[in-house]
Amino acid sequence: DKALIVDDSVGGASAGHKTKWATVEFVATADLRAEEATDKPADGAYAWMVIFACFISLMLSIGINDAYGVYQQHYQLTEFPEATTAVISWIGTVQFLIMCVGGVLSGFLCEHFDTRVLNAVGAVIMGVAFIGGSFCTTVGQLMATQGLLYGLGASFPFVAGTSIPSQWFTRRQGLATGIALSGSGVGGMWMTSATSALIDSLGRPWAMRVTGIVSMVAVLAVSPWMRVRLVPHRGEQIIDWTLVKDRRFCLFLAAMAFAIAAYFGPFYQMPSYSVVVLHKSESWGSNMDTLMNGLSVVGRLAVGMLADITGPLNLLVANTALAAFGLLVFWVPFNTVGTSIAVTLVFGFAIGGIVSVIPVVAAHVFGLARLPSIMGLLFISYFVGGLLGVPPMSALLDGVGQRTDYTSSIWYMAMLPVCSLLFLLAMRFTITRKLRVKV
Repeated sequence: DKALIVDDSVGGASAGHKTKWATVEFVATADLRAEEATDKPADGAYAWMVIFACFISLMLSIGINDAYGVYQQHYQLTEFPEATTAVISWIGTVQFLIMCVGGVLSGFLCEHFDTRVLNAVGAVIMGVAFIGGSFCTTVGQLMATQGLLYGLGASFPFVAGTSIPSQWFTRRQGLATGIALSGSGVGGMWMTSATSALIDSLGRPWAMRVTGIVSMVAVLAVSPWMRVRLVPHRGEQIIDWTLVKDRRFCLFLAAMAFAIAAYFGPFYQMPSYSVVVLHKSESWGSNMDTLMNGLSVVGRLAVGMLADITGPLNLLVANTALAAFGLLVFWVPFNTVGTSIAVTLVFGFAIGGIVSVIPVVAAHVFGLARLPSIMGLLFISYFVGGLLGVPPMSALLDGVGQRTDYTSSIWYMAMLPVCSLLFLLAMRFTITRKLRVKV
């Protein structure tokens, strides 16, 4: 019985298999009845063009969100010094939350409409949002443009870029997905440095205009290659409610909520922490974010290559444990430059690996054909994670730390990957209790 569970969970159920997991049975049906959306073969040259398009789309959508720490630092220390950290952090939080809410809708739309058109629409909305934000002068206005409107536009390339890659590869699936998702880390890396330089040389309004134009043009340019390979049979339900009856999926949702809650804290708080606690310059603080994004790229690629060998869920567990280790060992007890750099290196690598392997785990455990809508449902947990993450951290920094003592905020950050790890272990042992199994 356990062998059947492991085989079905990793490779997808085959005809004749009987299993107690309802979702596995549904995945077999959905994958076997899936329709080809194109005559382009998997694993070919066109598939790699799709990976490149996903790379660029994620580089400009998630990369801009990852670089929000530079704006947070500028708003907090220069433009809106009278506003609380918690209020300012809501600009970036709203940006991500709307990406998640829009992601639920985008996931379903990607199954029934042309993802190339949806990606192009998202590109235009992203550009308009940042150009409009350049004319804003209050935190509320920036929440509406840089936050809400941008998040809505970015939800389309966010969903398409994370769900499409796995459909185009039967071999080296983990590597291909890792390369595509490394775009967000690359974007966060260079966008952090570029945003800081643009704000210093041109001012925040022109920094936003340049960002808006570049993101719109680049994502529009690659949209013709943002296409799915498989679509579910038109008789399938728009929402697969059997997923919520699957204990594995519920554990996965809970784990991802805490993982995403942990994701943004160091990116948002490290720049200001570097100035307030370490007494470094603002540019030094933004460089810490750049370094963290750089290591996240390494993590995405490394985990992408290893996922095909050791199993994606095993690696997701390992990287979540590494993220918790980095925060608990290097950041909680120390307030030094050396340990802060260690946090940046370890957490950056670990969180990059976590992000890159999530779609691969979803594809292996719950099936390829409905991956866009599965990722859309996962964005519900991302939404919860967005609420559990930066807002409470910022509130702790304001209320307990009086904007200078980051101890309580860092402790809270460190507990989030620990909670995620517990749910992932429960999911892993629900599938099989054997340790040396590729899952």
